[in-house]
Amino acid sequence: MTDLLSLVLTLRPPQAAPPPPPLGRAAHALALEALRRADPALAQSVHDSPGPKPFTASGLIGPWHHGLLPAETYTLRFTALTAPVAAAFRRAAEPGGLWASAAALTLAESALRVESAAVGGHPWAGAATYEALSAPWLLSRRAPEHRLALRFASPTTFKSAGRHVPVPLPQWVWGSLIEKWNAFAPVALPPEARRFAEECLALTAYDLRTRMTPLKDGGLRPGAVGVARYTALNRDRYWLSVVNLLADFAFFAGVGVGVTMGLGQCRREAGPPGDEPAERGPRAAPGEP
Repeated sequence: MTDLLSLVLTLRPPQAAPPPPPLGRAAHALALEALRRADPALAQSVHDSPGPKPFTASGLIGPWHHGLLPAETYTLRFTALTAPVAAAFRRAAEPGGLWASAAALTLAESALRVESAAVGGHPWAGAATYEALSAPWLLSRRAPEHRLALRFASPTTFKSAGRHVPVPLPQWVWGSLIEKWNAFAPVALPPEARRFAEECLALTAYDLRTRMTPLKDGGLRPGAVGVARYTALNRDRYWLSVVNLLADFAFFAGVGVGVTMGLGQCRREAGPPGDEPAERGPRAAPGEP
């Protein structure tokens, strides 16, 4: 059974419309509605849980800053971190479901129609299990890399001492990932992984830009988008394997705060620079509250 899912909806507006407001909160509500239709008790449990949520939701991806155009397509991305949530999202994409092909959606008064729902064949779609994701690293089937790069495709920020910090330092990136892994994976990773990231991983290069996230109270929150590169100063094979596993997990889990409302979309860097979803244009990714 699939534990980890990344589902990408391709959307098209039926008619031209003005630029929508940031849609992270609307996407969050849409994810909860998909859960409610599949299993009301699950939806309530996810909503009420004070800890990490077992899903993420992107903002609207595509060139929408000049308005929604019928000639263009846009995407939303939802990920699941548990089998029940993954099953509910798959059900939503089936015929007759909330996200079925040709289904009409309204996001913050923006009308959109679903053209397709993909769990494969798209660079930001996919499915896995915790076992399959971890086996290459923890069973020593692959040699762990001591240099890693992560792409932050939507504004990414971390909360530390009551403040939001838009800098992807290793201890915050891997600390966020291990918190989510240990919340949902069937086998927990040692909490010392957080210490290894803090003491033995260095941020060695970056190409990051600041994007402001509009907040519901009218304020703005900064977040980082772009690529950050990290180097391990300690080559211990086990801890490097854990670091590599969590870097792969970032594709499903997201990084930092606000990942259920458009923030922290992340993946291990592979391929040419610029291979990221753009929420306001070909390369920009504005924040979602």
